Amino acid sequence: MAAKELSPDVIIADDKTSAKLIIPAGCDRSVLTEQVLLGLIRGEGVEVTDLTTKVVRGLLGTPIDGEHETVVEIARIQQPVHGVDGAIRWIVDEKKADKPTDGSTNETDASVSFYDRCAFVMVQAGDVVGKVIPATLGQDGRDVTGANVPARSGKDPALQLDETLMKRADGSLIAQQDGVLYREKGKAQVRKYIEIREYVDFSTGNIDFDGDVHVGRGVRDCFIVKATGNVQVQGLIEAATIDAGKDLVANGGFAGRERGNALIGGCLRGKYLDNVHGHVKQDLCIDREVINCELLIDGAITSPRGSIIGGRVCPTGAVEIASLGSPAAVPTELVIGSVPALEPFAQKLEQIVFALTADKAKLTSEQDTVNKLTIKGRMTAIDRERQTEIMFELSTINATLDKAQRTFDSLTEEINKRRRVDVTVHHLVNPGVTLILDGCRYKIYNDLKGPVRFFMDGKKFVYRQGEAPHHPVADIADISTVRPARHAA
Repeated sequence: MAAKELSPDVIIADDKTSAKLIIPAGCDRSVLTEQVLLGLIRGEGVEVTDLTTKVVRGLLGTPIDGEHETVVEIARIQQPVHGVDGAIRWIVDEKKADKPTDGSTNETDASVSFYDRCAFVMVQAGDVVGKVIPATLGQDGRDVTGANVPARSGKDPALQLDETLMKRADGSLIAQQDGVLYREKGKAQVRKYIEIREYVDFSTGNIDFDGDVHVGRGVRDCFIVKATGNVQVQGLIEAATIDAGKDLVANGGFAGRERGNALIGGCLRGKYLDNVHGHVKQDLCIDREVINCELLIDGAITSPRGSIIGGRVCPTGAVEIASLGSPAAVPTELVIGSVPALEPFAQKLEQIVFALTADKAKLTSEQDTVNKLTIKGRMTAIDRERQTEIMFELSTINATLDKAQRTFDSLTEEINKRRRVDVTVHHLVNPGVTLILDGCRYKIYNDLKGPVRFFMDGKKFVYRQGEAPHHPVADIADISTVRPARHAA
């Protein structure tokens, strides 16, 4: 019994992460050999490894103090090497990190306006926007008994792509169209529209985008929203600039405070416009008021519940409105029967035709003088040379004048085709309202209750209330001349 107690022993940790050899005090060390100890260790279920053999040899090669217990670690777990999760390296973010958006400046960007800092990631077709880094496999370990300790493999990153992003074999992510890069909840895509949930302000910077823009709240003072597509703003547009290639929808209204500007390639629809300067290339539709605005409208105004109060509005098409002006007789001008999109070009052509005609008349007169010298037989060599020059100059002028005149006539025909004199007011025309037509100002001097319609009867500018016969507008207005009519009717 005592001999057994004085024999070496092997203790294995409960979790099998380590094993120890214990040689008690008083043990007969002469019987301890490498073969005996390794056999003991193996018999207790411990895997004999190079480390185990090395420890045993070291123990036997060192004098052992027989009066004290000897404890040595003979084995330890070989820990598993777990795999590394995959990741997505967004190259566009790395590039953007070099451009501060928090208002800081450095030597390279000190001249950049805070308004021009953009919070969105704009990309072009063919750009490498990121790279998918794959997960790695794990390497299993072994405990002290030699049993396998499994390793976890890394997880590939969850990323769902659509046709706007292509993943190459090397993991590179390539944009397939111009747009803004969106990443949310494991999905990535390049959109042809920007969705701004809050305001266009210093957090976003100015917007200049090839596509549509949707703003969830509003646009702050002095910021610019420029888009080749539609612009929709749910909240208030302040004294900002909106440049839309297509439509503008201003659901919260546009309070320009004389600094708001709108260049709209399509229609403008909104709650109200207040002190806005703008050019709308199609129709205008406002729910409430157009107040003190300077607007060119290449299309119609269709706002059966709206009002135009103050300012100057120049529509090309028909006008349907609830009221014009205000009870306070705020000066309100409505220019009708004009085509602002074409008339400036027609004016320039008209000036060119006038100048060419004058030059032609001058040369023709000089030609007549030279021809008289020919008849009288008094023409000199210089006169003959001048006669040739005049003929060449007249030929050039005639060709240019003919082309300019035909273009002018065609443009004038198109202007007359587009121009509309058709204004319907459902509720009230207030005093102080001025209708401008063909260079004449018709200033209404009394209230005119609706429904009332202004239109042309042949060459006469007339109005009709309800179903009553029409009358000349001159009966209800003071007339003055602005300037001669630009084009023939």
